[in-house]
Amino acid sequence: MESLATRRTKTIWHQANNQFVFTYNDRQNNINVVLHIDYLNYRMNSIKRRHPKLKHATPHKLRHTGATLAKQAGTSLEDISQALTHSDTLITKTYINTSNIVPMTVGEIAFRNLKND
Repeated sequence: MESLATRRTKTIWHQANNQFVFTYNDRQNNINVVLHIDYLNYRMNSIKRRHPKLKHATPHKLRHTGATLAKQAGTSLEDISQALTHSDTLITKTYINTSNIVPMTVGEIAFRNLKND
């Protein structure tokens, strides 16, 4: 008989057809169960309370960040648009931060943000 840890390890890499970013495996071992937005906001706010110097963030801001980082890594606008389930790449362009940020290296972005604090 498989242990619970073995079963969970096998299911970690399962991806559903409609994959969401924030999911979990529940106690019945259902995989890719979608987290409710209120729970995500609650968790992010609790992190902010423990670390007050962090800038305010929301799950929606993480979508923008993910899109920007994907573009910076060389992912095509069409692929990013599909991943975000946008009907048009014009919508996706609003998710990607300005062109002067995209070509920057991760180190440059981090250094620039440190200087702003």
